[in-house]
Amino acid sequence: MATQQNTTVSAAVDADDINAWIGRLKDTLNKPETITKPTTGPNKWTSSFLSCFAPVDTCLVTCCCPCITFSKTHHRLRKNANLEGFSPINTTCLGFWLSGCICLPWLFQLIQKSDVRERYNIQGDFPIDLLKSCCCLCCDLIQTDKEVAHQIAQGNIPVTQEVKPAEGMSYQPAAPSAPQ
Repeated sequence: MATQQNTTVSAAVDADDINAWIGRLKDTLNKPETITKPTTGPNKWTSSFLSCFAPVDTCLVTCCCPCITFSKTHHRLRKNANLEGFSPINTTCLGFWLSGCICLPWLFQLIQKSDVRERYNIQGDFPIDLLKSCCCLCCDLIQTDKEVAHQIAQGNIPVTQEVKPAEGMSYQPAAPSAPQ
């Protein structure tokens, strides 16, 4: 039984995610403008901040375990837009949960929300985002998750996802041309 628990924990912890979050936190601390710069793009949030009660399942999951919604949004943005390979217990979820133990989940949400605003050119600024994430984190998490899901449904796949060739396809280097 102990072996299975260790396997589950090690499968949930991803060193790449840890390094990515450490890098994002360092960027935020060294260059606070990464989250404080306003976005003046033409787009607005597709769902209002207070529309967090629908869908009900997302609302219940977020109210009971906000780290799952946070990590689901992170997975869509950074790993797979269709949530392939997503597990509710993962490095991002555990990190968000641990940040809640020291009253800092709002910081992680600010970083992720500014990333979403920048990627999809959504109007917004730091003071409002800070107020929302501190006063009603669950509504903010749901709004961000719904926005990313909506953008993906519209075909706006996040840039950080790597495009992988279909199976069976391989890159063939061009043959060197003969000297003329």
